[in-house]
Amino acid sequence: MREGMYGIDFTTGGDAGMGMFIFEGGRVYGADRGTARYDGSYEIDAATKLVLLHLKVTFPAHVMTVFGLEYPFEWSVDCEAALDPLKDEDQVLVATSIGQRLMAHYLFLRPLPGAPAFVQ
Repeated sequence: MREGMYGIDFTTGGDAGMGMFIFEGGRVYGADRGTARYDGSYEIDAATKLVLLHLKVTFPAHVMTVFGLEYPFEWSVDCEAALDPLKDEDQVLVATSIGQRLMAHYLFLRPLPGAPAFVQ
């Protein structure tokens, strides 16, 4: 997986969103246009050779999410996905801790200054 900045767009049901992530040294973080924050980690699965992504997505109070949920308090959902580390662009199915899944499309935008080409 190339370390760097990625654009993402995602859909669930009739709603959609977009945002950006930074992949750096096993950590991933970002935000989307709906003001959700993404924090997590990634590692290579030794058996499948896929990148396993683990994210906590935190939503501010009073923000309607792509899941159709809105609460008067900050809340979060855990998400997991498996990415092909050889692809700079792909679609993935994302599983969530609330039982809803969504399709996400990611695209490598640029490397980080001084970042290695690939994570081993």
